[in-house]
Amino acid sequence: MNYLPFVIFAVIIVGMLALAARNRRRTALAEVERSERIGVGSDVMTTSGLHGTVVAKSDDGTVTLSIAPGVEVRWELAALRDTASLPDRYVRDDDTTHSVDLDKSDPTT
Repeated sequence: MNYLPFVIFAVIIVGMLALAARNRRRTALAEVERSERIGVGSDVMTTSGLHGTVVAKSDDGTVTLSIAPGVEVRWELAALRDTASLPDRYVRDDDTTHSVDLDKSDPTT
């Protein structure tokens, strides 16, 4: 009886499992590095698009964000991305004011 097809199949399965484990380790390491970059004073964006500044970091995996003067909210660290790692289109621009161009043909203006 020829066992070569079974050996090849087993090697392929073991190789796929090894690659999957490697990818899980790589993802976990990236998550740890990302969470270590976020500290008190970091500008962050939540996964839902809310921008804020970290004012406190707890050991239970949560942070307190200041989103407006006197307004602080608590978020899970896993739901945050530091603005330094975001593409430019997601980084808020606090230094400029945005004006709205009104259409002059609009009778309500």
